[in-house]
This record gives sequence, C-alpha cells and structure tokens, in this order.
Amino acid sequence: MNHHPQTESICLAEPWIRPEPLDTVTDVIIVGRHDDTKEAAKKLCDGASACLGDLYSTGLAILAEVRRLLSSDTQLDSYEASRSNRKLYREISHRLFVRIRDREIALRKAPSIGWLSELYPDVADFYLTFPQLQGLNSSWQWYERGIALPGLEARLHPFYGTYFPTRYDHLGLFSEWLAEFAGSRDVALDVGTGCGVLALMLSGAGFSRVLATDINPNAIESVRRDLALMSPSPPIELLAADLFGDEREADLVVFNPPWLRGEVEGPLDEAVYYQEGFFDRFFDNAADHMASGSRLVLLFCNLAQEHSTDNVHPIQAELSASTRFQLAQKLERSVQPSSKRTRRRKRSTKREMVELWELRRG
Repeated sequence: MNHHPQTESICLAEPWIRPEPLDTVTDVIIVGRHDDTKEAAKKLCDGASACLGDLYSTGLAILAEVRRLLSSDTQLDSYEASRSNRKLYREISHRLFVRIRDREIALRKAPSIGWLSELYPDVADFYLTFPQLQGLNSSWQWYERGIALPGLEARLHPFYGTYFPTRYDHLGLFSEWLAEFAGSRDVALDVGTGCGVLALMLSGAGFSRVLATDINPNAIESVRRDLALMSPSPPIELLAADLFGDEREADLVVFNPPWLRGEVEGPLDEAVYYQEGFFDRFFDNAADHMASGSRLVLLFCNLAQEHSTDNVHPIQAELSASTRFQLAQKLERSVQPSSKRTRRRKRSTKREMVELWELRRG
C-alpha cells in the first residue's frame, strides 16, 4: 500500500526542477530490437544521436553496451579515473532519446512513471533522453515505496530531484551527539535540508521549533508532503532559501554540506559537490546569522583528503584562517563498506571517516 499523497490531488504551484522537455529531435537514427546493439552503442560513442523505436529494453541493452565499451580499455581503480569515466558515459548516453506521447513513454513494455504527469502538466508530447527516463523511473519507485532511515519512525517519500542519504554513518554519529547535547532546545536550523532527515531528528530530540531551508524547491515540497502524512505534524517550518534565509535566532545550526569539490550539473549534484568559494560563503553567512555562543554542527567526511593531498579540508581552513568560530569538539566514525548488493564501484574505506564538527560562535 502506498502512503504518499495522491498526485492527482496536488496543485503544482512551483516551477519544479525537472528534466527539460524537447519539442523535437533532429539528425537521429531510429534503433529497435532488430538492430545490432553493439553497432548502435558504437555510433553513440562516435558522436551520433539515436531515438528508440520500439522496446524500452532496447535502450537498456544499448547503454549496457556503451558501458562495456567505455570500461574495456580504461583503468577505473582511482577516484579521478572513475569520475572521468562517469562523465564520458553521461555525455554519450544522453544522445539516446525517447518520445513521450500523452505523458506516457511511447515504447512497448515501458514502465509507468507518475512523474511524467505530475512534472509536465504544461506539455503532453515531447522527448527526453533515455538516462533522464531512467532517473525519473528510479525516483518514482523510491517515492512510491518510501525509504527507511536510521533514527526515524516514519518512512520518507523523496520527491523527484531531492537528495537522500544512501549511507548512514553520519546519521548515527549525529544521533549520538544529539542525545548528549546540553544546550537550549528552543530553535534549531537545518541548512540544506534535502529529504528532511536532520530536521526530523532535531524535532524528535525535543526542539520546540525547527526551521528547514533548501534552495531546491523539490526538496521543500518533498518535506512538506512527508510532514502532511505525520500525525501530529512535527514543529518544522519550511523555507525555500539559499543557506540561512533570514533566520537569526537559532540556538543550534546543523549543516550536512557537500563533501567533494567538483562540477555541479544538477540539483542532486549540489548535495554532493561544492565549487570554489562555497564554504567561504557559508561561513560568512553563518557569522552574520548566528548569535555569540550558539552552536554550529557540520557533518563531513575525509573522502576528498584521503584521495588527494591537494584537497584542503574546508572546515579546518576556516578554523585556521579566522577566529569567528572555535572548535568545541570533533567526533569521528569509520565508514562501513558498501553493501554487497549495491552496484556501486567498490572502494577501500579503511581510512575513510565521517566527521562531526561542533563549532562555537565567537
């Protein structure tokens, strides 16, 4: 049984982040189940564009062959090599298009994706790339089934384009810290709330008022829908804003920032990668919005520093360069290896640590 709000009862008032629909595609070859998938994949790798003509599974087969072609002559044992390979795969795979007709995938044996009706009320017939459809499909499955996260009783139903954690070491670390927090529990601010897990943990820990901000309207909608399912609804206020918004009274500010420096190509990337100057801007905002004596908790990971000595730890850099914040305490926990069931590339986690930095406003 599904426990999320029914989509037909929801009025879409926001300009949701969504894959951009294309009115038409030109200079494409039509590929189907009778075509050689290896040849089709090679053409995509050589720069051609294609559109699927019959079965959804044909697209799966072609992109599987693209992956094989890219990995056959490439060493992927380093972080940078693996990331470069993913970027190239993204570029090539987005040359494979699919037609959407009357907000349904115009292919046989295609999945039914509710996002096509909900995110595209303004257009019925258009084109998307096959990877975009794969993303919509997996997101819809998560939304329908819901996800269980440590420290929460209720399952969450992440709206499309909303980040949610798939590793939980940092959540456990935060839960332990929160249980011991001896400060005021009047007002807490969750910056960049994503699916809302930290805001819900703060509410569950007895904070009288929790403000959750996010620049991504999909994330705000995601938390709004989940709060509407909870009875009684937790005292969480939502604000679509960049970083702090106008809040200046929080006793505790919590932030789970991006952990890796890199290019941002979409809303989910903003939760994973940060660009030059991001942490400078964050700490400037924090200094302007936090009262003396209030606490700032950042959840981070040493992943980037472990893979490259050139990566400066942004929190350490702030503490070294300024007296705006003082370190109250730092907690660490070893990262558990990926599940054996995951398809993600396995990497060594022996020296990888999640970190909790508790800072005091000077």
